[in-house]
Amino acid sequence: MLPCLPSTLRSVILVALLSFAAAAQNSADPGAKDPATFDPKRPLAQELQTSVPDNFKLIAVGDCIISRSLSQYAGRDQSFSQAVKLLKSADATYGNLETSILDIRQFKGHPYNGIDDVPLISDPAVARDLAAMGFDLMSRANNHALDWGFEGMRETTRWVDEAGIVTAGVGEDQALARAPHYYESLKGRIGIVSLASTFRPTSDALPNHGAAPGRPGINGLTVKKTIVLPADAMRDLSRLTQKIYPTADLKSPRKSNDAADQLSVFGTTFEAGAKRALRYEMDSSDLAGILKNVRQGKQHSDFLLVTIHSHESADTTAPDPKNDFEESPADFVHVLAKAAIDAGADAFLTTGIHHLGPIELYKGRPIYYGLGDFFWSDIQEPMPADFYKQYKKSLNGAFLDPDKATDADLTNVTNAEGFNGDLPFESVVTETRFDHNTVAEIRLYPIDLGYGLKLTESGIPRVAKPDTAMKILKRLQTISAPYGTKIQIEPSPEWNYVGVIRP
Repeated sequence: MLPCLPSTLRSVILVALLSFAAAAQNSADPGAKDPATFDPKRPLAQELQTSVPDNFKLIAVGDCIISRSLSQYAGRDQSFSQAVKLLKSADATYGNLETSILDIRQFKGHPYNGIDDVPLISDPAVARDLAAMGFDLMSRANNHALDWGFEGMRETTRWVDEAGIVTAGVGEDQALARAPHYYESLKGRIGIVSLASTFRPTSDALPNHGAAPGRPGINGLTVKKTIVLPADAMRDLSRLTQKIYPTADLKSPRKSNDAADQLSVFGTTFEAGAKRALRYEMDSSDLAGILKNVRQGKQHSDFLLVTIHSHESADTTAPDPKNDFEESPADFVHVLAKAAIDAGADAFLTTGIHHLGPIELYKGRPIYYGLGDFFWSDIQEPMPADFYKQYKKSLNGAFLDPDKATDADLTNVTNAEGFNGDLPFESVVTETRFDHNTVAEIRLYPIDLGYGLKLTESGIPRVAKPDTAMKILKRLQTISAPYGTKIQIEPSPEWNYVGVIRP
């Protein structure tokens, strides 16, 4: 089910959804000109079947922004120990690795942080620590994968490989970045395809083209954003554009009342519509390549995860977009999630928005539109010089002597501008149980990452206290209801309250 959107936009999305679903279905079962050319014991459709035993449990959490080993805290913090115990209880445990793991003392690369983006870095011990806490599969296609360049990407790969964690979403060229990877579990072969729609320019991997070599990077899905404005706003924008650019040609196929139906100005495309909204168009070539790898990932596994890291939102009404945690998932994420499931995905997982999003069930498969945060480490060092330069104005406004500001001070200032408040620190651990290869039950365990605690204590997931747990679960109830998802809140002796979805 699509959330409440303008009727015209909803129609566009539904048409796109139907076409993508049909294309994905054709991709899932392309048919054969001559069935006799295939082994009758191995029909094509058989390889796309989910084949895990009953009571198969998937644990999925969101962004893991972790800079140092943390498992030692479980020895003295029963609440955190409970969260780690849950991670280890699954047949497969997933999280999004949103950092670079490297030894800065011997590192030969360089920092490449983005605009208004913290360059994230983790100690080499983090990889082993994540494995010890129970992580089996992690996505790496995100906007922080190349914070420390190609060298940082490669060193991160080395550390996670040595730790035995299966990761996907980065590679030396586009084919390797798009490729599914596999975790050999006791209950079947679990595949993962990782992609991102939010990434810095030139951080997406490229294929070879003629004499031009490919490029290392992430599995990127390019999306084109259009801001939809009502007629009066478009007229105002047209007039303003003509004042700023007097020679601008605002010709449009349809134009009335001095307002063009579509404008490209300030590097952004604007379009007339019935109601203010955002619309995204997925690059067809990227989408086709990604869905082909989804199909192959399912053919070569018993159970397949497809993950996307996306900051894109459907909401344009917030006064401060950097601090808007109530936005709906962008329209294309709904379309992509269903197309991925049609092509073979058994679970579609969204990370990147740093708060919880709605939950939807589609064809007996879960779609998580926002898994929130699981680790949120505000201990980040060292910070490169250009990051200080980027926030020089903020530092000057915050400190009498900005030159004395430390990495911790800078992190405090930047987080205050975009990540203050409870929502990034309130999340859930999701447990999805499958029987007969379809969702039998989803359990949502509320966690609190300790907003406001000392830096050495905050950002660590703990069992949420009763009031906080109830607040988290009620919010999930509210935002998931438009998708037809009913979440029951039940008491729990170990977790105070848990959310339960029973299809």
